[in-house]
Amino acid sequence: MIPEERRDRILSLLREEEVCSIKSLVSEFGVSRITIQRDLTMLEENGLLTKVHGGARVLRQESGVFETRFNIRYKQNYRKKLEIAKKALVYARPQGCIFIDSSTTAHVFGIEVFRQNIHDIVIVTNAPSLLSEATAYPDFKIISTGGELLRSFSMYAGEWVMEFLDSINIDCAFISAAGVSEELKITTGHRELSSILLKVIQKSAEVNLLMDSTKLFRQGMISVAGLSDCTRIIIDSGATEVQKNLLSRSGIEIV
Repeated sequence: MIPEERRDRILSLLREEEVCSIKSLVSEFGVSRITIQRDLTMLEENGLLTKVHGGARVLRQESGVFETRFNIRYKQNYRKKLEIAKKALVYARPQGCIFIDSSTTAHVFGIEVFRQNIHDIVIVTNAPSLLSEATAYPDFKIISTGGELLRSFSMYAGEWVMEFLDSINIDCAFISAAGVSEELKITTGHRELSSILLKVIQKSAEVNLLMDSTKLFRQGMISVAGLSDCTRIIIDSGATEVQKNLLSRSGIEIV
């Protein structure tokens, strides 16, 4: 198990148990006490837990720190997401319409687009988080899909989003999902998100799937489309050679 996966598992255990001891985590993961202490320190620095004597506890709202579901997901595997985002920048070509979805990986990519001053593009998004970030970059043209705000997922969804997407043509899309299954299907656990992603894939001349290596061959509840429906998949350096070989069966470009 790679460190990022172990830290995600630690967070999952904390959400179930509220408090975990270092001793129990050492036993659970079969690693040294120093390794667990290093994991807890990193997770605490990212604002995801609080270390206590002999262990750690999950952050509570009453402690003065409120974390939305989006913010928690945003911080998980952040370095992988940033690596992917930087690789994807070359495909954000000027003088076109690009779609950036509401995933946290795509959000990191969107911020990198803003920071690189890639102008002469129209950005379409269903992500309220990205619209908020855009206020600091007034030179960019950014269009919201509109729709019903689903706060827990930090996205706009519903019939208005689908009608809007039906009315436009997208040169290049940047999307993510819950995972890629062993059958090379893009999967998610949210029905409305599934519909949006499928529509974007259908309306885009080029589709970039941004997928961190922890999601490879993870089975979601709903299959959105085949991996072969994308132009390329952009992954981080944590992907193994076995994973890359399996992905190559799709026939698409692997970055």
